[in-house]
Amino acid sequence: MHTFAAFFIALILLVVLVVVAAFFRQFAGVSRADGGHAYEAVALLTAAERSFFGVLQQAVASDYKIFAKVRLADIVRPVRSSSRSGWQAAFNRITGKHVDFVLCDSERLRVIGVVELDDSTHARFERGVRDGLVDSALADAGIPVLRIPARESYSPAQIRDLVQSLCRSH
Repeated sequence: MHTFAAFFIALILLVVLVVVAAFFRQFAGVSRADGGHAYEAVALLTAAERSFFGVLQQAVASDYKIFAKVRLADIVRPVRSSSRSGWQAAFNRITGKHVDFVLCDSERLRVIGVVELDDSTHARFERGVRDGLVDSALADAGIPVLRIPARESYSPAQIRDLVQSLCRSH
């Protein structure tokens, strides 16, 4: 009788494992219907961002730690209030957004400022709305933002002066 009970329990566990595995394959995006992978690696930065990142490193890496593609919600958050739904709505507005580069002090990694590289897409209305929200959230949190127009080349000395001026003003 014990052998039958052990077999029955093992069979139930096997069925549960198969169902759980099927669930994850179906709903967690483990694979596509054609058997291929559901995800692929992408470059962290665009070619323009990589180029600017190199200049930014030359300009200020001796003074600041530089982080790229940081989620806005990782450097600012809504102020706690009595309204949970108000807090959640404010959080939802920032959670899917990121900033191009974050400058931090080397000792405590405290955010000193944000550098945004603005290409031609920033002239579009919807992008302007997004940029306004990001700038407003950063201003509320006391984090200065420097917007640099994208171009073919940059002067490290000029970028250094702009960053130092930005950080001195706050």
